[in-house]
Amino acid sequence: MRLNRIWASLLVGFLLASALPVSARDNRFYVYNAANGLADNSAQTIHCTKTGRLVITTMGQINFFDGQSFTYIDPSTENIYPLSNYSGNYHLYFDRYHHLWLKNTHTITCVNLTTERFADSIEDVLDEFGIDGTVQDLFVDRQNVVWLLTEKGLFSVESKRCYETRKRHQLQDMDVCQQKYLLLFYEDGLMEVLDIQTGRKIRESNAYDRSKASRYNHSSVLYNDDYTVFQIRNGAKEAIVMSAEVGEWEWKTILQVPYHLNNFAVEDSILYIPSEYGYWTYDRSTNETEHVEKLPMATGDMLLTDINAMAFDKQGGMWIGTEKRGLLYSRPLASPFKVHPWSDRRAVELATMMDKVVKPRYRYRNRNVNCVFRDSRGWDWVGTSSGLQLYKSSSDKLPQIITRKDGLLNNVIHTIIEDGFHNIWVGTSFGISCLLFDNGKLRYINSYNEWDNIPSESFVNGRAMRLADGTIALQMLDHVIEFNPDKMVTISEGVAYEIYPKLIRLMVNGNNIRTGQELDGNVILEKALTRTKEIDLNYDQNSVSLTFSGLNYFRPQQTYYRVRINGLDDTWNVLTRYNSGGLVDSKGQLHLPLVALKPGSYSIEVQTSMLPDKWDTVPYEWIININEPWWRTTGMFVLLGSILLLLLMINAYYYLRNANMRAIRNSQEQNLIKRIKNYAERCTQRGGELLEPVPEEIYGFGGDPQNELAPEFMDTMIKMMPVLLSKDASKMTMRELSSEVGMNVQKFYQLITANIYKSPRSLARMMMLMKASGMLETTDKSIGEIADACGFVTPNYFIAMFYHQTKMTPEHYRSRHGMKKVIGD
Repeated sequence: MRLNRIWASLLVGFLLASALPVSARDNRFYVYNAANGLADNSAQTIHCTKTGRLVITTMGQINFFDGQSFTYIDPSTENIYPLSNYSGNYHLYFDRYHHLWLKNTHTITCVNLTTERFADSIEDVLDEFGIDGTVQDLFVDRQNVVWLLTEKGLFSVESKRCYETRKRHQLQDMDVCQQKYLLLFYEDGLMEVLDIQTGRKIRESNAYDRSKASRYNHSSVLYNDDYTVFQIRNGAKEAIVMSAEVGEWEWKTILQVPYHLNNFAVEDSILYIPSEYGYWTYDRSTNETEHVEKLPMATGDMLLTDINAMAFDKQGGMWIGTEKRGLLYSRPLASPFKVHPWSDRRAVELATMMDKVVKPRYRYRNRNVNCVFRDSRGWDWVGTSSGLQLYKSSSDKLPQIITRKDGLLNNVIHTIIEDGFHNIWVGTSFGISCLLFDNGKLRYINSYNEWDNIPSESFVNGRAMRLADGTIALQMLDHVIEFNPDKMVTISEGVAYEIYPKLIRLMVNGNNIRTGQELDGNVILEKALTRTKEIDLNYDQNSVSLTFSGLNYFRPQQTYYRVRINGLDDTWNVLTRYNSGGLVDSKGQLHLPLVALKPGSYSIEVQTSMLPDKWDTVPYEWIININEPWWRTTGMFVLLGSILLLLLMINAYYYLRNANMRAIRNSQEQNLIKRIKNYAERCTQRGGELLEPVPEEIYGFGGDPQNELAPEFMDTMIKMMPVLLSKDASKMTMRELSSEVGMNVQKFYQLITANIYKSPRSLARMMMLMKASGMLETTDKSIGEIADACGFVTPNYFIAMFYHQTKMTPEHYRSRHGMKKVIGD
C-alpha cells in the first residue's frame, strides 16, 4: 500500500512517456504562424527569457509570446541606426541595461525592455553609454555587457575602456571568457586573446589556413560556456563549425557543409545548429553529429524546411523558427497513448481480445446506464450521460457524482477501467480522464484530449480492458487507444517542470490598459505591464481585471493557480479550469476580477504549478493601490487641519483682540459715563459751573460756534438728568442711556462724544434757570437769594439771563405764575 501511494503521488499524467526514457522527446511538431498572431511567418530569432516568455523576431518586428497569444511591436525608420561593419543576418542580444538589440545587415534597432517599445533615438542610448564617435558595430558578451566598435577600437560600456583592434581586417565577433579573456574574431579566421585587465595580447590563433579565409569570411556566430568556444563561420555558400578549449586555444573542426548554418541552441550536452536544410546536432559527450533534415509534423507529414533559429523553453520544449512557415513547436515528452486505426492489425487484435474478456453491463439498480465497473476495492463505478457515479457500498442510496467541475473533460462516460495503482481511467465523448487516488481519497483528475494524441471522437460503451502486463485498451468509434500506466514514468518531483505566472493583461473599468496610456488623466502604466509590480489607481478606477498566463507551453490545460489577495482575502485559494467558475479558461489563463475595491493597498500573490498540491516556487506579487479621493487623502487632511488650525489661531487672535478692544471700550465707556455724570453734576449743583458774564455777552460779539453745545445734546442731557443723578456710574451703560432718551446708540454715542468735551456753561445756565423758575414758583425768596442759590454771580446777571431765556423778568414770571407752596409744607 505504501509503495502504491508513493507511485500514485509521483504519477503525473502530463509527463507520461510510455515505456520511453524520461528524456524522450515528442518528435511531432505543431505550427504557430501569422494565423495565430505572429507578426510574420518568417521567424528569424527565438529567445526564452528567464521567466519563460518567448521573444521572437520576424522581419524587423519583435514578438512576445506568453503561451497563448502573441503581441508585437514594429520599428520605424527613426528607430534604425546604421552599422557599417556588420554584414551578417539577424542577430539578437539582451544587455544588462534593459535593452534588446537586433542587428541585421548594416543596421541595428533597440528596444527599451522597461517599456517594451523601440528606442526613439539610438544615438541617445549610445550617448548614455559614454561613446564618442560613430559606432561601426555592436556586440554583447555572455555577461550581457555591451561592446561598441569605433574607429578608436573596441569600447566596453561597463569598464569605459577602449581596446585596440586590427586595422586591416574587419572585426566580426567578440566575447569574454571567465571574466579575464577578451576574445576578438576577425574575418580572416584569426582569433586574438587579450587580457581584459591590461589589454595585453596573450595569444593569436588561426581557425584555418589562409586558403580557407575567403571561403568563410561573411559572418560569425558564437557560443561560449567559459570552457569551450564554439563558432560558426559562414561564407558565400558554405559554412564551418569549429571549437576551441579555453586556455589551449587550438581549433578543431566539427562540421563543414555546403550551405549556411544559422545559429546555436543548447540543451543538456547537445548543441543544435539550425541550417538551410533542417538542423544538425552535436553531442559534446561523444563528439557525434547528426543531421535532421525533415521534421515530422503533427499532421503526419514530413517537412523539409530551412531553419533560422532554435530555442528551448523552461519546460524543455523545442522551438524552431523557419524562413516562411512561422514557428514549429515540439513538446519535451512524447504522448504515452498509442492510437491504432482499424486499418492497423493491432486494433483488430485488441478488439478481438475485448470480445472474449469484456462482459459489459448496461443496467444498474434497475436503470439504464452507459457502463458499470466494480474495482478492486469493491466500489461500483457507473458511467452515465450526466457524469461519473461512485457507490462505495451497496448501502449507499445516493452516489458521489463526479463531473466536469471536478476535472472531467466531458460528462458523458462511456467506459471505465482500473490500473495497477488503483487509479480509475474513464473514456468520455471527448478525451480520457484519470482519477488519481491517495490512501483511498481522490487527489485530483488529469484529463487528455487531442493535445495528447487522443482523437476527437467518442469511446464505445463498456469497451475497456486491462491486460496481464498492465496495458489498458479503450475502444473508440474509429480507433483503439493503448497505453500502459504501469510503465509510465515521470520526472521526479524534485526536478518537476516549474512554471511561473506572467501578468499579460490589465483592464481598469473595462478599459484595456497599455503602457503610457492615460485614463481619466492618470497614466497607470509607466513601464511595460510585464515589468510592473505596483499599480496606482484613482478612487473611481476601482474595478480591475488581471489576466495571468502560466507560460505552460507543454500542457496549458493543466495549469493550476494558487492565489492570495492580502487586503481582501488573506487565505490561499487553488484555482483550476474546473473549480474556478470560468476564472481559469481552457488555455490555462487566469482571469482575476477585482470589483468595487475600497481605497487601500492590495497585495496579489500568485503561484502556478502543473500539480494542484505542489507549490515550491516563490509567489509572484503585484501591488494595487486604490488612492483615497482627493478630499480624503492624508495631504488633504493635513491641509484641512492646517487651515482649521490657522482659522482657530486667527479666531483666537481676533477674539483676544476684540476682548482687549472690548475691555478698552468698556473702560472708555465707563470713563465716558463718569464724565457724563460729572458733567450733569456740574450743571445741576451750585458752584459746579461759575455763571458770570463772558466777553461776548458783555461786548456783544459772537463766540466760537464749535465750542457751543448742540441744542440736541442739551435736550438729551436734560432728559437723562434724573437717571444720571440717581444711579451710580458703574451701573450704567451707553446703551441704557440711549434707550432712556429714545435714541440709536450709535447716534447717541456720536452726539455725546461730540459735545461732552465742550464747556458745560450753556447747559449749566439752562439747568440753573430751570431751577430758578421752580424757586420763583414755589418759594418767596428774593431775587438775590434765588440768584445766589442758582450760582449766578450777580442778581443783575441772573435777571438778564432769565429774561433772555423766558422773555420775562423774574418778578413778572412770579407775578404771572403766582407763588406755589413748597412741596411738603
